[in-house]
Amino acid sequence: MTPDVIADRIAQDIRDCTFPSGAQLVQEEIAKKYGVSRNPVREALRLLEARGLVTIRGGGGATVRVLSEGDLVELYALRTALEPLIAEPVVDGATSRAVLRLRRLTDSMEHETDQRTWMNLNFEFHEALYELADRPRTTEILSSLLSAAQPYSRRNIGELGGRAQADDDHRAMVDAIEARDATGLGDAIRRHLTSAEQRLEDDFTRDASA
Repeated sequence: MTPDVIADRIAQDIRDCTFPSGAQLVQEEIAKKYGVSRNPVREALRLLEARGLVTIRGGGGATVRVLSEGDLVELYALRTALEPLIAEPVVDGATSRAVLRLRRLTDSMEHETDQRTWMNLNFEFHEALYELADRPRTTEILSSLLSAAQPYSRRNIGELGGRAQADDDHRAMVDAIEARDATGLGDAIRRHLTSAEQRLEDDFTRDASA
């Protein structure tokens, strides 16, 4: 198993909160979990540090990165600025098969009762959008921001009650793509991200005043 594959597996476990924010990532335990040696695990952790998912301390110990309120606000601000930019290339590049795939993902999310599965489908949905844009550099940046946001997206969808809004937003995005409406897609993406950011900011405010 290559470091890239191991990094993807660890990233999935971070998104699932198998490794929650702040959790220690012990190389020996991860190597045993995935049935590999420590060397590729060490390299995988470096890759994840570059993606902004992991913090490596001076002595080599690693933890899942914890985002501050400022980090999270910046992350969503970047997504809100960048993600609508892919609307036009997504609409231009979307085939009927791609629209069908997105439609099936939205249908699955709307009927899914398990939050972890819903989060994985949500991640797949946004990654599918990025792929349709065929903008490799933009996709790399957006994928990194999406991954970093996942533990907090879980709170937004679950405890803060954002799932119904997210399902509506996803369906609006697919409708816009099918209608070849780049402006509508950009608006739906922007609404999706700003509403999530607002819920999280309100949550931080409540915590600060408690």
